[in-house]
Amino acid sequence: MADDPKFHSPPPGKMHWAVLAFLLGFLALLVFVCFYYLLPALRVYQHASHADQQRLRAWSTLLLAILLVMLLCGLILTFRIGRFFFPRADRRRTHTRYVDVWAEAGRRFQPPDSDDAK
Repeated sequence: MADDPKFHSPPPGKMHWAVLAFLLGFLALLVFVCFYYLLPALRVYQHASHADQQRLRAWSTLLLAILLVMLLCGLILTFRIGRFFFPRADRRRTHTRYVDVWAEAGRRFQPPDSDDAK
């Protein structure tokens, strides 16, 4: 049962590194978006007309929605939570036949020919 691939668990430290890598990657993406889009948009927003403010608000909302979807997908892939909602179909278990070894040996035994015994 321990060698069965269905019961194989990952090494203990593997999940921690995956979570850390995901969080660092998402932090880098968030910092990039903040410095190259959100902060300049915030400076422009103060001096923009009402129509331009609405456009900036719409684009920022779209960007936030995309980032949140990416965060959700990354969390699903990192933590593999899909296994709780869509479990794999279990294989049918095979039952071990316990054979009487003495009866099997007697059945397989080939007695020597009477001509060869002489």
